[in-house]
Amino acid sequence: MPIRGMLEGQAFNPEQVGELVAAFESVLADLRFVDRTDPVTELVARAIIECAKTGEFDRVKLHDCAIEAVTKH
Repeated sequence: MPIRGMLEGQAFNPEQVGELVAAFESVLADLRFVDRTDPVTELVARAIIECAKTGEFDRVKLHDCAIEAVTKH
């Protein structure tokens, strides 16, 4: 599942979306997920979006936030 589809209707500007997408791709690469239909990819996307809703838009911090959220489950 691409993260861009989940960002529709969200109040993020294009630069912020770019950071979210970069973080998403980075997390999937670190977790070695290539199958975008795997349900974990949606979990990663949701975690990144939730982190961004707190005002964080740095791709490295979003990456770390998502990794922490995903590995707790």
